[in-house]
Amino acid sequence: MKKIISIGEVLVDVYSNNSELQVEVGGASFNVACSIAALKNNESFFMGSLGNDEYKEKIELLINKFNIKKQFIQYSKLATTIAKVTLDENKERFFEFIRNSDADFKLENIDTDKLKEIDFIHFGSATAFLPGNLNKSYWDLFKFAKENKIKFCFDPNFRDKLWVTENEVKEFTNLCEQFLETANLIKLSDEELFLLTKIKDEKEALKILMNKNKKSLICITRGSKDTMCSWNNEIIFVPTIKSDVIADTTGAGDAFISCLINEYVKEKIDVNSSKEKIIEIVSKANKFANKAVKYIGALSFLEKL
Repeated sequence: MKKIISIGEVLVDVYSNNSELQVEVGGASFNVACSIAALKNNESFFMGSLGNDEYKEKIELLINKFNIKKQFIQYSKLATTIAKVTLDENKERFFEFIRNSDADFKLENIDTDKLKEIDFIHFGSATAFLPGNLNKSYWDLFKFAKENKIKFCFDPNFRDKLWVTENEVKEFTNLCEQFLETANLIKLSDEELFLLTKIKDEKEALKILMNKNKKSLICITRGSKDTMCSWNNEIIFVPTIKSDVIADTTGAGDAFISCLINEYVKEKIDVNSSKEKIIEIVSKANKFANKAVKYIGALSFLEKL
């Protein structure tokens, strides 16, 4: 089994559902760590900071339940970060963040020798580009991965409630550049593809990214339509399955990239991997994401696997 780190935030998603509040554990990076652990093909490590309040126990229950490895988890004196989630009529989600504990994580407190044992790193935090210790840790781990030739994945997880003004959005896109140029695996939504390239034609936009990073597997998730991928200078379209029930799309992207990372590592994908193998692993990721949208909360579907 390979060792996979997901660095970033764990938080609670607070849903307003028919005038009742429903609290679910989430956070893009924590979601990925849980799903990879639940798939049981690889060892899953969460690298982040837990809050010091009533939600900590709820989070720790999931860490223990899915057997997430704990050696890179830290504890903050701050409260747990909260994302207030509102769902529209199509069950698409809109966020409002109250940021606290996730910003506290310090990589400098981690044993470097332990990091060298890691096989793959997922950079998928929604909050790591914001100010705080997590920001420095994110960049330090990025540098460490490159220096030690550890393969890694990038998912920008853009949130318009965190990057509001035109200048803030420009700053976000600039911060993504180094990851887009060097990641072994890249996952973007169709909205993020336009955000990062400013090109409406999605095939042309993908070609821009392909030219920046010729060795990466790049996947553009396009909802129920398909996943558009680039591999070995070729664009591939992998169909998705339309879900008969859509309760919440919050965890779909995280579920997709979790399964894709799991398969990428398990199948030892490299530049010599065939187009057919890429279609196979992306298809599995599409099917896994399809399961996630049937339940409220980003992790609820894992109970049903």
